[in-house]
Amino acid sequence: MLRLTTRTSLEEKGEIVESSKDQFHQAAQMQRAGELDEAARILARILEREPSNAAALHLLAVIHNERGEIEHGVELLKQALAARPSIAAYHVALAEAYRRLGDLGRAEGCCRIALKLNGDFPEALGALGLVLQATDRPLEAINHFRRAVELRPDLAPAHRDLGMALREQGQHENAVVHLRRAVELAPDQAGMHTCLGLALLDSNLPEEALTHNRTAVNLQPNVAIFHHNLGNALRRLERWSEARAAYLEALRLDPELSRTHLQIGMTLRIQGELDQALPWYEQAVDLASHDPLFWEQLAELHGERQDHLEAIRCWERAIELSPVEKAHSYLSLGWSLQEEGRLAEAADSYRAAARVQPDLAQAYVNLGGIHEELGRMAEAESAYRTGIRLQPHAGVAHAKLGTLLRGELPEADFLALEERLADPDLNPSPRARLLFAASVVHDATGNYSRAAAYSRQANALNLEISRGRREYQPALHERYVDDLIRECGASFLERTRNAGLETRRPIFVFGLPRSGTTLIEQILSSHSQIHGAGELRLARLSFEAVPLVVDRPGSPQAAFALLDSQGVRKLAERHLDRLQACDEQAERIVDKMPDNYLYLGLLATMFPNAVFIHCRRDLRDIAVSCWITDFRYDNIPWASDPDQMGSRFRQYVRLMDHWRTALPVEIHDVQYEQVVNDLEGVSRRLLSACGLKWEPACLEFHRTQRRVRTASIGQVRKPLYDRSVARWKNYEYDLADLFDALPLERAKTA
Repeated sequence: MLRLTTRTSLEEKGEIVESSKDQFHQAAQMQRAGELDEAARILARILEREPSNAAALHLLAVIHNERGEIEHGVELLKQALAARPSIAAYHVALAEAYRRLGDLGRAEGCCRIALKLNGDFPEALGALGLVLQATDRPLEAINHFRRAVELRPDLAPAHRDLGMALREQGQHENAVVHLRRAVELAPDQAGMHTCLGLALLDSNLPEEALTHNRTAVNLQPNVAIFHHNLGNALRRLERWSEARAAYLEALRLDPELSRTHLQIGMTLRIQGELDQALPWYEQAVDLASHDPLFWEQLAELHGERQDHLEAIRCWERAIELSPVEKAHSYLSLGWSLQEEGRLAEAADSYRAAARVQPDLAQAYVNLGGIHEELGRMAEAESAYRTGIRLQPHAGVAHAKLGTLLRGELPEADFLALEERLADPDLNPSPRARLLFAASVVHDATGNYSRAAAYSRQANALNLEISRGRREYQPALHERYVDDLIRECGASFLERTRNAGLETRRPIFVFGLPRSGTTLIEQILSSHSQIHGAGELRLARLSFEAVPLVVDRPGSPQAAFALLDSQGVRKLAERHLDRLQACDEQAERIVDKMPDNYLYLGLLATMFPNAVFIHCRRDLRDIAVSCWITDFRYDNIPWASDPDQMGSRFRQYVRLMDHWRTALPVEIHDVQYEQVVNDLEGVSRRLLSACGLKWEPACLEFHRTQRRVRTASIGQVRKPLYDRSVARWKNYEYDLADLFDALPLERAKTA
């Protein structure tokens, strides 16, 4: 903000000649009232008579700067200084203009000239402070702002600038003190209120911040950034619809506010509306395409949407644009690369994170995860221990070590794990990870009551962490299944008969989580002509693409009524192309994902000659395994609540009953307990269903070297064992509420 010398001081210095006094005073009043055009016309008339009237030149420059016509203002200020070079205020005004143009060197020079003319000029000290801030000298800036406040305790802009500088340094309490004083001194200035609102949000006082942001909007309703800041306060209070309304008003006033587009996207993301959030994030990036922070935000959204190819692209762009290397960016890039199966590149990215931050335990935890996926358990253990050594208080590293070693975890390591749990300051997420780890260690050593107690605490924490985010809603899932049964019925299947591809290449393996899908995939993948592609999301992608194929926005279920043979074939060809990209040579490819049972209607239509393998297991054993497994809430949200798990299982049973009746393909049921009792017999039947000859290697599945990325990562690296059969009996009393929630009439047959 340009600092205009007061009328009184101008008169005392003889800047206004007697004949122009009244006109100048009138122009100054209009400028303060915002009537800039009329003020400029009056000043132009003065300058026609007195071209060297420095005061008029100065005020006209102020008006041009307020209009954003900075270059014109600079020329006028130069003329004013040519007439009166000893007026410090003119040098300050020129400094402010140069600062706004980004010419910080000249701005600093003008400030220092002003201070040579008047070493105790508060406005000059404040202007220099702003330049010092802009040139990354925050402590010097704060010192200048403090000196300005000392000289003029009633100078509101000095308090504002000092408060904002302290805020940037994280001194939130002191920042609020000075910004409150700025508001007291200038209660009718909207900028003072919006700055105080920002500091109050930093201090976790959103209600008070909301009050000042509303005041700013009421004082100046046509300033976009004030509406943006109001939206931030409403967002902090989780008043989502009001926040979006404030952001939309900001964009009406200024459609190019990139951060406002981003904030709208973030409100939608927090509410779980990831697809609706995406265009707002993309528009924000388009408007701020050279800002790495925006690319980071878009990358995180793509990762949350499980679109890791796009996440990789965005993380790479963010890293390219960032002036400094960030360990977090390399970690996140590595994770998306790992999700895409590009393990060597992921490992390189994790190592880059460790290079940027040598004591970063998470980099080694993630490297350990890659070793686990590849079956290199000794290397995984070494990586986790390196993470613990670098950061002994890193709860996740202890948790990963415990989950890896289970019953073989040394006592000293288990004591270290429990020591971390005893820390009252431990954050909820690492605490949950540690509790799950302690649970599986106790389960492996036969201490089932302790395992149940730890897992109960872990799941309660998972639910608490999820609160206010994308919480699982059983009623919504039930309606989802209702729609699937209605839309993927006889009419759809008859209309699309013979629309799919004739290929026998896909093998679909599905069922509830922990039902044995990974084991079946590992057995099949041990055959020389079968490639196990891991947990693929292709079925979900094909399902969600139905509205695009039929050109009807909305839910996939609603779009099924318009899906014809041509659309089915288009979806099938795209799905098969993506599947074949996993391995171009294999005779068969396993497309394995437990939740694929939801999409069987579409899959059977696209690939009527494929093999469909349904993995079944006693629901009580599935429930126990889900309950003590650290899925993280975002991956399987219903696994942390007995009632939600029971509801999910009932809908699974209902939908599978529908598919068995409706689908024109054979579903090969594989009971986990039968696999344990007769591995060879079950394996031979599965290979026969796939049209392949028997190979003894399928019995040595635990020796097969391939990537495995599920909660069963350790089990399938060992020979088959039977201690997981009827496992629920170990928890019959401790987890009675969990079993009571299940559809037990189908416990053994679902």
